[in-house]
This record gives sequence, structure tokens and C-alpha cells, in this order.
Amino acid sequence: MDSTTRTPTAILWRVVSLGLVLAAHLGLLAYFVGVEVWFMDRPMTVVDFDTHIAQAWRVLDGLEGWGRAWVYDVQLLAGQPAGVIFDADNKGWELWTYALHRLGLSRAVAFNSFVLLAHVAVVPTLYAAARLFRLEHRPALIAAGLGSGIWFFDSFAHWCWIVGMVAYAFASYLVVLALAFFYRYTEEFRPAHGVGAAITLALAHLVHPYSFFIAALPMFALYGRAFRAMRARQHAWVVLGIAGFVLLVNGWWLRTASRFWHYILDSAYFGESGVSFIFGDLLALLLDPKTSGLIGTRTSLRIAVAVACVLTLLRWRRERDARVLPLATGVAAMFLLGYFGSYSHAIAQIQPYRHVLPLALLCVIPAAACLDYAASWLRDRPWRGRRELVLVLIPLALALQDVARDITYYFAPQLPTPAPMSDGAPTPLGAAGYGIHPDFRWSAFNADVRSVEDWVRKHDDGQSRFLVEFPPLGDRLSWATDAQILGGFTLRNLQHSDANLFRRRRLGIASDAELREYFETYAVRWVIISSIEPYWTNRPEVLELVHSEHLLKFYRTRVDVDLVAEGGGVVTAETNRLTVEGSDPAVDVVLRYHWLETLVCAPDCTIEREPVPRDRVGFIRVPAPHPADFVIENGY
Repeated sequence: MDSTTRTPTAILWRVVSLGLVLAAHLGLLAYFVGVEVWFMDRPMTVVDFDTHIAQAWRVLDGLEGWGRAWVYDVQLLAGQPAGVIFDADNKGWELWTYALHRLGLSRAVAFNSFVLLAHVAVVPTLYAAARLFRLEHRPALIAAGLGSGIWFFDSFAHWCWIVGMVAYAFASYLVVLALAFFYRYTEEFRPAHGVGAAITLALAHLVHPYSFFIAALPMFALYGRAFRAMRARQHAWVVLGIAGFVLLVNGWWLRTASRFWHYILDSAYFGESGVSFIFGDLLALLLDPKTSGLIGTRTSLRIAVAVACVLTLLRWRRERDARVLPLATGVAAMFLLGYFGSYSHAIAQIQPYRHVLPLALLCVIPAAACLDYAASWLRDRPWRGRRELVLVLIPLALALQDVARDITYYFAPQLPTPAPMSDGAPTPLGAAGYGIHPDFRWSAFNADVRSVEDWVRKHDDGQSRFLVEFPPLGDRLSWATDAQILGGFTLRNLQHSDANLFRRRRLGIASDAELREYFETYAVRWVIISSIEPYWTNRPEVLELVHSEHLLKFYRTRVDVDLVAEGGGVVTAETNRLTVEGSDPAVDVVLRYHWLETLVCAPDCTIEREPVPRDRVGFIRVPAPHPADFVIENGY
């Protein structure tokens, strides 16, 4: 770096140019998410957002009420441990929300600000990573711009943050920065780089545990290359300073997760890909929304960045550039994991296809170097080489056209309306050539269902439960009301999800006898259905339609239900606590709440697990004799 790059003018230009890229990024953020959302006193909802809100609210309840980051949650799935395993991808979001709430912000504003942070940090983080990978200012600026483009205009990246997979998207680029710090540490052994690697890697794992699968192979490769050149003190930095710090920062939730690991279920349901998805991504074909999202496959920018990345890695390999090892290893690992990981059932547990996002973000560093090199080559090429220029510019123009066409996909409201047919009928296709062209802005996805929340509050007596078909609505009602909900994320990877009819039976298809048994077992008084299947409307023996709105049907069950299955009395449920009053001391009491090994009974009573058909957890039995009034609490 020569002295001219350190002049006030050069520094000012760097700041201004980076500010311009960030301003463009923020402009896109304002369009796709909005401005008012960051100030509204209500958490951002839509699909996975509601699941994460419910998780965060329960963890905040635990931290504020008991100083613990998990609770026995009575509001969901007939009692379940919240904050133990299923929210492993939400720990950083929960702690961020708790910290800002303690500083005086409302829960909603604190929760939403994490989403804002994840969006805004894309540009500065990738710029910093590029600089650590020894790119000059201009290519580092290109890397930040490419990262911004991937964030908004790659279909999988866009799907991730618009439906609430914010933490994974956030971690995907935080790991790039951690890898850049570690690369510099293994090259120069400067403590500052080791500290940077430790902090960013620990934070990335706190934001999302799959950071391990993104970072592990390239970091092991770097460590292996530098192993013999390192002194004992430098080995200690890596093993104790970096790896140890990551475990220290994340150990608290890992201990809790291991404590309840015996409840975990198979998670290989989403993000399952294969060789066909390579062709699907190349040809812009939507193969499976459970894998790539309910969004048109728009990957031209990802592919262009990947091609530029490979060209640079090949050039760097010829030049014996040290950057090839971490970046090529990381890119290859993410490609193999993203497209071939599903062939292993063990790897399928981590939703392999999602790793195409860190694949793209790792590629932006060498891709930026390629574009900067190409720009310099075009600038310095003499006119006598114009034939070569044509050979370069034509494919470049075609690639830019393809990227521009994909970008228009995300601006549906701004596209022209096709002229009507000759007979005056509207053209059946939109400007992009599709019958339905969704608006992929957050406001278009957000649905205001506060009237549904009000209806549930009005009909909730605290002595029965609501079965809710639509998963996001189930999670929303569990955090927005005090009602006890059977529903939420259907394939929750805990055995407690057996309490959800829609996990047992696809669409809830069951006989009257089975429905009656289910309603009695779980004390279901109300059923909220979002499907239009006739088997729900034609069940007069077990269901009575009482209300309709938002394409939802509200039913009252024709079954006598009670949260106390045996022994009499009344139970009042609240987080971490079940209070029973007026029971018969000479008869065992059975409560229709899931048993948990940390629950304790007082005074002078004990609890046992009560087997329940088709429920692997079972309910709570309090053997006689016992007081007429007693309390069951989470004893931690």
C-alpha cells in the first residue's frame, strides 16, 4: 500500500464510495421491507417470523422471571420445554431482543431491530472480509455490492429473510468475515486477527449453529497448512483462544440442549436437494418449494458470481496465491453440501440446500477480484485488440441481460400491465410472462389477523385448548394471546409435537371417532381451520361452525372437555407453573399436560409420567394421597 492511499482525499473517497454502496443497499431495504416497520410496536410477522417470536417471548419470560433461558411452556403443544433445542437457530436473536428490552425498548422494537441489523450489516461485513482477504478498496467495494445483490436478488437469499430465516442468512455472511480473520491470522499470526476470528466466529454460532458446517472445513484446511509453522503459543491461540471462546460463548445453550436431546425427532423434511437441483438452479426451474422456497428460482446473479469466482481461483492457483485454499475449500464444501448432502440421512438433518447461500457469499470475494481484473484489462486493452474486446463484451452483455431480467422479477408492482386482448378481455399473463406474479415485499406477505387474536381472547376460558391448522397462525396465537394452542410449526423436532393432530394426520384427515378421542385427550374446545376441504365442514357429530373470517373457519367441538382427566378439581396454567385446586386427595390426579423430568410437586406430593396413546411424552399423574390444592412447578 503506497502513501497516496493514506491521504485524506483517498480516505474520504473510500468512505464516500462505501457510503454510496450502503445507501443503495438501504434504498432497496426501504423498498422491500419498508421504513415504518422499524418503528412499529409490534413484531414482524409472516411464516417463520411467528415461530421465532414465540420462541423469543418464552425465553424472555424465563430470563425475566427465573433468570433462566428456557421454560416449561404451557401455551403450546399441551406443555413443552421452550428454549431448549428447537430454538437453537434463534439464540442470538433472543439475547439481542432481551438486551435491548432491558435497555428500555419494547419487546417488539427490540425484536425487529435484529432484522434491521442483519440487513444493514451485509455491506460493511463483506467489505471488511474482502479487505482482510487482501483485496484493494475497489474490488472490496465490488464484493460488498455483489453481496447486496445476492441478498436482494438471489431467490433463495430473498426467500430466507422475507419469511423469517433471518438468522441463517445473517450467519451466512458473518462466517465469511470469521474465515477472513482466521486466514490473516494463519498468515501473520497477529493477535488482533485471532481476536477478530474468535469474536466473529462465536457470534456467528450464536446467531445460527449451522455456522459450524460453513466454517469447519476451510478453517481446518488453514490450520493444517500453518500447523508446522506455528509455535506453541500460536497453537494455543487457535485451540483455546478461538475454538475455546466459541464454546464458551455458546456453551450455556449447548448444555441445555444436550440435557433434553432425548426428545429430539428426525428433522430431514426441508432443504432436501440432489443433483436435479443443479439443473433446476441453472435452468430457473422451481422443483420443490420445501427446499428452495415458494418463490420463482432466480439464480442468474448467483451463477454469474460463481463463474467469476472459479475463474479467479484458477488464476490465483497458477499464481500460487494463499487465498485459494480457504476460499476454494469453502466453496467446494458448500457446493457438495448444498447439492449432495441430502444423500446422507445424517447430513439431511441440517437442510443441506440452504448452504447455497453461504456458497454464493463466499464466491463474492474472488468474483469481485475477477470483475476488477476484467475492468482493468478492458481499460488498458489497445484498440487493435477490439476483436478480443467483442468476444468479451458479448457474453458479458448477455449475462447482464439475464441478471437484469431476474431483478425485474422482484419489482412486480412497477412492471407494466399488458395490453388487453383484441376482444377487450385482460391478457391472462403478466408482464413477466406468468399468470401470477407475486410481490416479494414484506408488506405484501404480512397479513393483519389481529381480529382473529381478539376472537381467541374472547373465547379463551383457560380451561380448554385451540387446535389451529395453519402453522404460522398457531405460533402467532401462542405469543399474541394467553390461549393454549395445539399447532404451530408442524414438524417441530421435539416429541411434544405428537400433541398436534396435523403432525399425526396430514390435513387432519381422521374419522369422527378418532377426532372425538383426540379432542377429549387434549381438551380441545375450539378448532381453527384454514383449508377448504369438505371433510371439515361435514362433521356435525363432532364440530359446529361458529364463525368465519380471513378464509378461516372456526368450530366448536361437540365434546365435553376438561384439562383435568382424573381426580377432579380445576387447573390454572401459566409459564413454569400448574396450580390445581379442589381435587380429591384420595384419588390420583391426571392432568392433560405433558410430563417433564424437571417438574416438581408441592406440598407433599409427587408426579409420575402417565402414558398416552400416540404421544411419546405422556401426561402428568399425581399419585394419592396428595393435598386438595397443590402446585406443579418447573424445578430446573
